Amino acid sequence: MSLALFYALYCVEAGLFFTVVPWTRIWTMNSLLHSMPAVALLADNPFVRGFVSGVGVLHLIVGVRELFRLMRARRSSAS
Repeated sequence: MSLALFYALYCVEAGLFFTVVPWTRIWTMNSLLHSMPAVALLADNPFVRGFVSGVGVLHLIVGVRELFRLMRARRSSAS
């Protein structure tokens, strides 16, 4: 049960991170991106930012579904 809970919480946390961070200054001020110009141009592309945010939304969906599944399993085992 605790491993499934950690997985669900990880998915929610990663989902929030990947959904929000590509649209902040953290994404554009990354020193690793500035050291490689080709990667920096790719990372500044709105399509790439949208793709990363989409992966974040998928993580959020999986995490929330896992949390609901865990709550249902806990309720059914308690009764």
